[in-house]
Amino acid sequence: MALMSVAEALRRVLEHAEPLATEMASLVEAHGRVLGNDIKALRTQPPAAMSAMDGYAARAADVASVPATLKLVGEVAAGHPFEEP
Repeated sequence: MALMSVAEALRRVLEHAEPLATEMASLVEAHGRVLGNDIKALRTQPPAAMSAMDGYAARAADVASVPATLKLVGEVAAGHPFEEP
């Protein structure tokens, strides 16, 4: 008996396969399962464009030659958006 290709084996397995019915499950019961339907978040999180890390931003042109003197244009506390342009 000759070996069959992976593609042929997959075709044979899937030929008689049918999707299982979906069911509701608690978060704990859902571990290891696959979603039966697409889901969509009810809100954007975080609710504004915010960085997840502390840091600094500079334009390449402003630091093309070093040392460079930069102007501080703002400071933002954690969890708050930067309101300036």
